[in-house]
Amino acid sequence: MSAKFQITMTQKDIFDFMIYHTYTHVSGILGVVIGVVCLALGVTQFQQGSELIAAAEWFLALAFLVYTPFSLWHKSGEQLKKTEMFREPISYEVNENGVAAGQGKNRQQYPWNSFYKAVSTNQALIIYMSKAQTLILPIGQLGENYAAVVQVISTNMPPDKVKIRRVS
Repeated sequence: MSAKFQITMTQKDIFDFMIYHTYTHVSGILGVVIGVVCLALGVTQFQQGSELIAAAEWFLALAFLVYTPFSLWHKSGEQLKKTEMFREPISYEVNENGVAAGQGKNRQQYPWNSFYKAVSTNQALIIYMSKAQTLILPIGQLGENYAAVVQVISTNMPPDKVKIRRVS
């Protein structure tokens, strides 16, 4: 089984990956916990009449809960602008040999043993080669190839390395 498709990377696609990557690691989870605690402490301080302390804690809560997503949105836009490869559609072929990706005559073949993890978000399939190098496959752009791509990934990667939640 194989699938061929093209992906045009958008800021939304990169943002989805960055949100997933941030909030599935300890630092992202800890940031949310600290933000919620600051929010709760602010409410408590406000109820006790300490408006200034409450405002400071709400400011911290905003910093942890709101700043990070806004920052990631900005970074995803910068990433889209500065990554030359994202300026044109990327052609992919997924088959039993691995994943071939490229534009025009520039093609790279990635064998399955070069990937260490495959996950899904609500918006994308993400295949990791390293912490810094991933293939982001937006589900909306995969269309009818989605099930075939998931099947090929699931067949060629160890089951404990595949965390794909849905097959539609």
